[in-house]
Amino acid sequence: MPWPTPSYSRAQVNRAGEILRSSDPTLDELNWAREVLGSWRSCHGYPINTFQSTLRAKLRTLEFSDALVAQRLKRIPSIVAKMRRFPGMKLARMQDIGGLRAVVRDLDAVRRLERNYRKSSFQH
Repeated sequence: MPWPTPSYSRAQVNRAGEILRSSDPTLDELNWAREVLGSWRSCHGYPINTFQSTLRAKLRTLEFSDALVAQRLKRIPSIVAKMRRFPGMKLARMQDIGGLRAVVRDLDAVRRLERNYRKSSFQH
C-alpha cells in the first residue's frame, strides 16, 4: 500500500484548522475540515516511520539492545483541542502531529546517540 501524499494545499489545511477551531461551523464545513485533517494527519505516517527505522538502525549500531522506541500520531481530538488552546496556530505548522522517542539506559547513551546523529547528518 502506498503512503498517503498531501491531497490539500497548505492554505486548505490552515482553513480546515480555522473551521475546527470555530465555535459554530456548518455541518458541511465541519465534515470537510475533518476530511482535510484526517488526510493531513495520515501524511505524517511515512516520515515518522522513516525516522523510526533510522533510529532503530542507529540503536542497533550502538548496541543499545535494551532501548525502547515508540512512535505516535496525535489523535484528532488532541489536534482540535490544541488548535482551540492556541488561536494563532496554523494547522499546517503544528509541529507535533507525529512523535518519536527512544528510551535508553542513561544520559551517556543519549549523548552517544546524539553524537551519532550529528556525525551522520548533512555531511557534504
